Amino acid sequence: ETAKEMIRFGDYLSPRIFNEFWFDKPPMYYWLVAGVYKLFGVSDFGARLPSAMLGIATVALVYLAVRRLFDEDVAFWSTLVLGTSLEFFYLAKAAVTDMTLLFFMTATLFAFMRKRYYLMYFLMGLATLTKGPIGLVFPGIIIFLYLLFAGKLKTITKMSIPVGIIIFLVVTAPWYYLMYVTHGQVFIDTFFGFHNVTRFTTAEHPTRVLWYYYIPVVIVGFFPWTGLLFDSLKKSITASSGEDFKNILFLHTWWIFVFLFFSISQTKLVSYIFPVFPPLAILVGWNIVRLTRERFAQAEIVNGVLSFSFLLLFAVGCFIGSNELAEISTSAK
Repeated sequence: ETAKEMIRFGDYLSPRIFNEFWFDKPPMYYWLVAGVYKLFGVSDFGARLPSAMLGIATVALVYLAVRRLFDEDVAFWSTLVLGTSLEFFYLAKAAVTDMTLLFFMTATLFAFMRKRYYLMYFLMGLATLTKGPIGLVFPGIIIFLYLLFAGKLKTITKMSIPVGIIIFLVVTAPWYYLMYVTHGQVFIDTFFGFHNVTRFTTAEHPTRVLWYYYIPVVIVGFFPWTGLLFDSLKKSITASSGEDFKNILFLHTWWIFVFLFFSISQTKLVSYIFPVFPPLAILVGWNIVRLTRERFAQAEIVNGVLSFSFLLLFAVGCFIGSNELAEISTSAK
């Protein structure tokens, strides 16, 4: 609807919904959808296409990055796990901003691991144009914590931060500045105050304020690979070494920070936890390769036990979590 109204009003600066200005999110996804509408007309297909294409791009990105960080086998299994997990598949065909954010945030963090810092700052800017300050704050904190835990804080001096700030501002500042000039303080109060600060500190859905809310979400959302998830988290720490351990430490820093942040946040939605899926998929992919390189019989036993355990967990997850998925409407408006 917002993309339709951008076209109808000829205004690609200020998002609207039902003829009213809407300061919920930045415009990146609306721009993408509006572009598809221009090419193919207004339709469900057009609304979903950017998420679908960026879902494919995220899978390709993970494959290329993991092949460099680990090897070909880990890259193959990581992308298979990610691309076929339930929540990834669900959000890759949904007309929401989460897949767009996931792509830019994942690309940002992999750019850091490849030491391509200028590209990293550019991608941070695109993530910030997709869903606000989270596009800067999340990668920034994850990178800082990883460098702290790995004893590499001196790396910060090599990351060209002053130039990075300029790159980031060139990407993000024009839209935020023009929105402030156009709408004044109401934009600051609504976008930053309500949709970022207030949503973190105040529950929008009081029945979901549960410290364990995202545990069943991950259990169900990671289907059909959840049976391997818990063993992978353990073995990635106890059975890794050398360069693999350094990369795995980064992946753990990534998913744990995101998981804890949204567990503390008072407003909770199943899609908020989505950024944990790439690092978890890579950890599972790494563990699958480890298992297959051990004795086949042992791997068979482990997989059998974990798969059976997951079926039980999945049955419970479906019962508990089914009400949390968005309803699907078949009527066109």
